[in-house]
Amino acid sequence: MMAAGWMITVAIFKDDGTVGHITYAVAIADPTEAVNAALKACKGEAAVVNRELGEEPMRDLGLKAGEVLALYDDESDPITARTWHH
Repeated sequence: MMAAGWMITVAIFKDDGTVGHITYAVAIADPTEAVNAALKACKGEAAVVNRELGEEPMRDLGLKAGEVLALYDDESDPITARTWHH
C-alpha cells in the first residue's frame, strides 16, 4: 500500500537567530515532493521524514491531496517543551 502522506519535521532559523522546528502533516504521496512542500511552507533550511501516513490519518486531520498542515513546533511540541537542560 502506498503512503497517502508524510510527517515531516523542518528546521528553521528564527528571527532572533536561534534554531527551531515545525512538524507538518503533508498530504503528498511522494516523500521528496512532501519534503519540498514542507520546506516551502515555512522557508525551512533542512527537513527529515518522520513517518508515513495512511489515508485514515489524512482524513482524521481533514487534509486533502496536496495540503500541508503545521501540527506543532518547538514552542508547542510536547516532547521538546519538557526537555531538561544541564
